[in-house]
Amino acid sequence: MAALTMEEIREVELGCLRELDRVCRAHGLRYALAYGTLIGAMRHKGFIPWDDDIDVYMPRSDYEELYRLFRVGELGSRYTLTSYRDHSSIYPFFKLVDTRTRAEESFLNERHASGLWVDIFPLDYVDIESPRLKRVAAQAYRLVYWRHVAATDPRFATSARARALKYAIYPLTRRIDQYRLARRADELARSVNLDPAARSPRARYVLLVDDRMERNILAPSDLFPVGEAFFEGERFPVPAKAADVLTAYYGTWEQIPPPDQRPPAHLRRVVWVGGDSEK
Repeated sequence: MAALTMEEIREVELGCLRELDRVCRAHGLRYALAYGTLIGAMRHKGFIPWDDDIDVYMPRSDYEELYRLFRVGELGSRYTLTSYRDHSSIYPFFKLVDTRTRAEESFLNERHASGLWVDIFPLDYVDIESPRLKRVAAQAYRLVYWRHVAATDPRFATSARARALKYAIYPLTRRIDQYRLARRADELARSVNLDPAARSPRARYVLLVDDRMERNILAPSDLFPVGEAFFEGERFPVPAKAADVLTAYYGTWEQIPPPDQRPPAHLRRVVWVGGDSEK
């Protein structure tokens, strides 16, 4: 199978983002660039030079509508949504995937490979002062943590010490049902959502299915109305207070970090399915 270059990887991922944008604009769904992709748009007007994936936020109500649209065939023929819901993904969030490709992630076993993707992170609309929310957030994070531990392949650990530890616990972690953990984390997240039409000074958007909630608390005014920013020569939605959102999560994001402080690559190997791009 022919391996993709970084330039080809990014072009395929940009195609996934264009497809998401097309469907969202056609059906009035809200989303915004997130995390490293948002830094890329704000600081570089495109990919961070060492980044190899795309992330977006999507409010839960829009997220579930996107899934419904996918189920009735609204995505283009080369695209799909992967999800624990049909065992096409071990993650508790959707990925919009280009099915012409097969991508092996840096720390995961090859059996979890999928096509190149856009990560779609659901933002749950919650009462931030609810005592139950804090319990749910803690439970969801434990599930997310152990799903990550179970998914990590010891062969691809970043140090000898980490490799030895992962092999030591592997007889236990390999028995963990990762789909079940992903499903339960997502069910917990959905259980604390307010009515999307509710207006309350205590209402916030939070991410519960891939990180600590405390790092991902957004006021509605942080997100909406969305703005736009250039990303690889095209305009895409960004949070209303994009700079503030990035500062809250990363601190000093405007400065380019030195090489030893940059996150590792997400991808180990990417190939065209069938040996070419079928262009």
